[in-house]
Amino acid sequence: MRDDRKVNNGAPARLGPGDKVRPGAPAPLGLGDFTRRHATRLLLAGLFIFSTGCQAAYLFAPDATEKVEAEYEIGEDSMAILVWADQSVRDEYPQVRNQICRSLTHHLRERLPDAKFIDARDVIDFQEDSGMDWSRMTNNEICAELECDYVLRVDLNEFTTRASNTPHLHKARFDASLNLFGKSDREQIEALYQDEIRAIYPPDSKHGAYDIDERDLIHATVEYLSMLAGRKFYPYELRLEEKRS
Repeated sequence: MRDDRKVNNGAPARLGPGDKVRPGAPAPLGLGDFTRRHATRLLLAGLFIFSTGCQAAYLFAPDATEKVEAEYEIGEDSMAILVWADQSVRDEYPQVRNQICRSLTHHLRERLPDAKFIDARDVIDFQEDSGMDWSRMTNNEICAELECDYVLRVDLNEFTTRASNTPHLHKARFDASLNLFGKSDREQIEALYQDEIRAIYPPDSKHGAYDIDERDLIHATVEYLSMLAGRKFYPYELRLEEKRS
């Protein structure tokens, strides 16, 4: 009897209804075999992910943060930033007072677009070139002179780029007090807001650094101080790792 089924060269012939599998020949794969094979692979992949799930989540999860609210809100009012520095600090770092004024003014202006900030050049001219002894003026007098609602005074009690007992290492350290005064009908003696900021830079360095230029270190430290002082007045996200450290 003639067999009209076509067989591709090199491929096993398909079995018909009356055909039998020859002994020793591989059984044809059906849909069930395909499904079971892939299910096995998925199961193994799932077991692997489960066994390494904690590590994978740690590696690929974003840094955990918490929101920190502003400690004092400026709103849409205007502010001038005046920096006082101890004479010993001014002798060793004669420009650091002006650098902090510029940096902190710029930082707050970026983060508080609704508030108004007196230009740092005007504040520095008032402190250095106006002929006025601003340190003896009342807060109301300063607000009137600079035409602002608030005066944020930054008293720089300590600022150095020398690591303790290791003069060959560069490591900055600063100690500053913040006092916010507002314009009012009656002169205010007590600050509306006050705080202290003390820190080292680089913040994650235990002993200091050899390979950093002192000018770069001063600049970076001023920016770090401005960030720590500025974020007292706006909300921000704090990394939990930073909080623990």
